[in-house]
Amino acid sequence: MQALTDKGSALKSKFRKFQKLSIVLYALAAISFVFASNIPLAIILVVLDIFLETKLYVCPHCGKTLDCRRKIHDDVTCPRCQKYIFRGL
Repeated sequence: MQALTDKGSALKSKFRKFQKLSIVLYALAAISFVFASNIPLAIILVVLDIFLETKLYVCPHCGKTLDCRRKIHDDVTCPRCQKYIFRGL
C-alpha cells in the first residue's frame, strides 16, 4: 500500500469536517422541529445538508456522491468505481 499524499490527507480531513457539519445540521433541524415547532426551518436545514452532501462529498475518481455516514479510514473504497478514495491522488 502506498502512503497518503498531502492531497489525500487534505481530502480525508475535508470529509471528516463535513461529517461533523452534517451531524450539527441534522441536530439543529431536530431541535427546531421539536422544541421550536419551526417546520420550515427544519426542512431548510435538511435540504441544505442534502445539497452539501451531493456537491462536496463525492468520489475524486468517478465523481459520484458517497454516503456521508460511512466510516472514514485510509483504505475506504468507492462503492461504485472500487478505487481507494484517499490513495492515488
